[in-house]
Amino acid sequence: MTVLASHAVTLGGYRGEGVFNHTTLGTVAVYGFFGISGYLIAGSAMRNRSGRYLWQRFLRIFPGFWVCLIITALLIGVIGWVSVPRPHCGLSCYLSLKPGPITYMYRNSLLEIKQLSVAPLDVANGSLWTLFYEFLCYLMLMVLAIVGLLRRRIWAAIVTAGLWSILIVITLTPALEARFSPVQNWAPMNFLRFGTIFLVGAIIFLFRDRIPDSGWIALVCAGLFMASLWLPTGGKVPEFHLTPSGLLAPLVAYPVLWLGIHLPFHKVGARNDYSYGFYIYAFPISQLLAIWGAYRLGYPIYTLLCILMTVPFAVASWWFVEKRALSLKKLDPKVVTNRVLGAKREMTPGPEPEDSAST
Repeated sequence: MTVLASHAVTLGGYRGEGVFNHTTLGTVAVYGFFGISGYLIAGSAMRNRSGRYLWQRFLRIFPGFWVCLIITALLIGVIGWVSVPRPHCGLSCYLSLKPGPITYMYRNSLLEIKQLSVAPLDVANGSLWTLFYEFLCYLMLMVLAIVGLLRRRIWAAIVTAGLWSILIVITLTPALEARFSPVQNWAPMNFLRFGTIFLVGAIIFLFRDRIPDSGWIALVCAGLFMASLWLPTGGKVPEFHLTPSGLLAPLVAYPVLWLGIHLPFHKVGARNDYSYGFYIYAFPISQLLAIWGAYRLGYPIYTLLCILMTVPFAVASWWFVEKRALSLKKLDPKVVTNRVLGAKREMTPGPEPEDSAST
């Protein structure tokens, strides 16, 4: 909901989205998400073999994502298209656009967003791009588990400190920042930024028996993080450059996890988790409402309508896609593959028996 509220500022045309010295509220929320994710996924990486771990991560991300691409291109995009009068270009024209809805679905199918727009949505879904880095973080954690670093937590901490140090050096060295900023190296630099936060969350999990449950530590980390957002950026937007405002972003992991322990909302999402569906559908739904002119009602009403319109999609995504996909998580891909191969061998006819009479 925080990401939705942040995006609604721009989609509604009210003003720029940046509220913390060019850093957006949505970016801060994504930082917190990667910290939480690192903590939770580290446990999965330690409990499961690499094949089962990867299978579970695939089921959590890809089915809901693929259906979202289809819904965005063939439902939300179509509704947006017919909402704007086009006397000489009907539905067939929309489907034949190049790039259009068909290319949008298959070009983005592997999580990396290679096509942003589906007319009339200039940026069809401005939230999906972070999922690519989320899955890269899953793969990074799997590699650390395979080489044994998750069970040698000191080494895992050293790797995390090393990545964080690289991020600091590049950010504070103008020549390096100019060469390696996300503008020039979008994927590697975003992975470095988000991966560091993710690993800090994982380190908190690995050292959970040593790290104290302290409100004071949470407060200090939150204070330092918030203060860092106001460090000089030289006019650069943090989403497209490595700026000092992102150097202490990994500190957000502790206070967010601390709040998760102490706030009285443990039953929220315990059985039915609508958060993923809400995240992936909020942006296109908000755009559709903007096309319909809901932004004229003012930011609070527009944002509330965006939330109310997104909820049914999030609920449907959970019950009809995500929950069904996750019911398959106990399947072992290796066992399934062996069974399929075994079945094929049984169906393959063997050599003809020799005819004793002709012999």
